[in-house]
Amino acid sequence: MEQLWLLFPVLLLIYKGFIFPLPPLDFWWHLKAGEVIATTHTIPRVDIFSYTADGKPFILQNWLGELIYYWTYRAGGFPLLVFLGTVLTVTSFALMYKLCRDATPHTRIVALVGFLACLANYGFLRPQTYSFLLFSAFYLVLSRYRDGRRDQLWLLPVLMALWVNLHGAFLMGLILIVLYMISEGFRRLLNPDRGDALSTAQLRKLVAVFVLCVVSTLLNPEGLAIYDYVRTVLGDAGSQQLVAEWQPPRIDKFLGVLLFYCPFLLAIFVFMQARVKPDLTEIVLFFAFAIFGLSSIRNAAWFGIITFPLIARYLPLMDLSPLYPLRRFGVVDRLFQSESVSASNEVEYGRMNALLLVAAVILLVTQSPWLRPAITGKSLLAERTPVAVTDFIAKEEITGRIFHPQEFGDYLIWRLWPQQKTVVDGRVHLFSLEFLKEYEKALEDPFASDFLERWKIDYLLLSKLPDGSNAKTIGSIRSSDSWAPLYEDEISVLFTRQPR
Repeated sequence: MEQLWLLFPVLLLIYKGFIFPLPPLDFWWHLKAGEVIATTHTIPRVDIFSYTADGKPFILQNWLGELIYYWTYRAGGFPLLVFLGTVLTVTSFALMYKLCRDATPHTRIVALVGFLACLANYGFLRPQTYSFLLFSAFYLVLSRYRDGRRDQLWLLPVLMALWVNLHGAFLMGLILIVLYMISEGFRRLLNPDRGDALSTAQLRKLVAVFVLCVVSTLLNPEGLAIYDYVRTVLGDAGSQQLVAEWQPPRIDKFLGVLLFYCPFLLAIFVFMQARVKPDLTEIVLFFAFAIFGLSSIRNAAWFGIITFPLIARYLPLMDLSPLYPLRRFGVVDRLFQSESVSASNEVEYGRMNALLLVAAVILLVTQSPWLRPAITGKSLLAERTPVAVTDFIAKEEITGRIFHPQEFGDYLIWRLWPQQKTVVDGRVHLFSLEFLKEYEKALEDPFASDFLERWKIDYLLLSKLPDGSNAKTIGSIRSSDSWAPLYEDEISVLFTRQPR
């Protein structure tokens, strides 16, 4: 029974991965970039996907991750891509889950924390998933080195050489090592005789590994320029001001509560009630990544990876008196104590567990990306993906410039490039803030400026979705003599410019 508790969050995460559709934004252009790299055997150094930034210097820092996406697609299509995303997410979770398991012998505590971590999991098929996996690996290696469980520091430079070619968050690995070095160094400095801090020799080894990791970051096609790319992305005004996931988590929004405030407040409560308090290194890690997670909703994932193992460590050490109402019903005691069963019941429980496990496996098989579309009739692509209109554009061989919502841009790149280029897409940092604001105004009211004329727009592709181009915008286009509908479905409408 205890092992089934541990397995439940993993099964739930697999289920989430299987049912989560391929996202319309910030995935498809990566898939197309992987195709370009695979077929041309070169990594583009300038923008080739948009007509508004055509030829502008652009670094494909995720080139290896994009190649993996494309190779996966070639091998097994969209179902295998969904499966890849699930494997990356579950592996990342498993490494963090292992830290929870190392932190406490209480199986049900580990399962409970794992369940909360599963709910707050930010995994999906985007290049960030590579970073979540490698960050979890760094955290596991450093934590076990600090605890004296196992010395696998030699893995970190190797993983860093891989990470720097997969995603720009490789800096998080370096930051994690620095936090360990500084906090453990202070612990040793404040009390040279303490036995639970890294020794001077261990600290020197950690510094040496950090230097090797920094050197490993240079093993990429751009060399030192990779740091300038990361700086540009992090400091991009357009992303900071206009992209929702770059905004701070809000306590009045479900996503903000789930990803940040729930684990933050739970951890604070656990730390306050624990009979043994977190040490300096744990406090530094917690608050450093809490501040980082508070800066934007996309950064809350790093905070969760750091925090859930800490919750698992200190939750069993809590003073349980504040939970007295729950203790009256035995809820807390059952959670903190392992279940003891008689020999006669052991066989019965074993059979029950086997049935539950078989039922879970059957459910996962039916929801797998190979069977679910046939069973449910639903596509593996998100419902808001403009599939039909791109089919129409490709069939009619339309080559004139198209104005479209940003969320359509990535899929247009995948389906229509080089026949079509985008006005703007998920690569927000490629475009200036001034241009993006002008584009948003044109999307709200195409006749309010000369944007369409200046960029020689021949077609308007507008979203009919509630949070896309609003009905007023489409209505104003319909009433205009300058544009005529060419194609329409439940997701979008395509207008063509009328000759004057």
